[in-house]
Amino acid sequence: MKNSELIKKDTADILRAVLIALLVALTAVLVFALIVRAAGLDGTALTVGNYVIKAVAMLTGVCLGFRERSAGAVKGGIAGVLFTLVTVFVFAAADGFKSASFNFADFITTVLTGIIAGIIAVNLPRKTRGRR
Repeated sequence: MKNSELIKKDTADILRAVLIALLVALTAVLVFALIVRAAGLDGTALTVGNYVIKAVAMLTGVCLGFRERSAGAVKGGIAGVLFTLVTVFVFAAADGFKSASFNFADFITTVLTGIIAGIIAVNLPRKTRGRR
């Protein structure tokens, strides 16, 4: 396989993973907001919930988004960085850019989750269509 073709496929994997992770995160945030409103949870629960939502979204996005079975840790780390930047922008835009903030601990957690998810994703057995 040519190097440029491999780069295109790896880039598509990363972008697909970030998009899936973003959709999962947005859906989970909406559900979590309803739970927080109904239960009246405190700030600690919000912080923990935020980390769990982003980690689950990153894991889901990478495991569903990666199709090429190479460079899982690298692609997962890059997906984690992009996911963090995209979520900061999206959630800041949803707030009207009133309180855009970047949390370094959140960044590290998301990137590490992306790396671990990337390793898992490229090592999962895949079902191939048409073969038994």
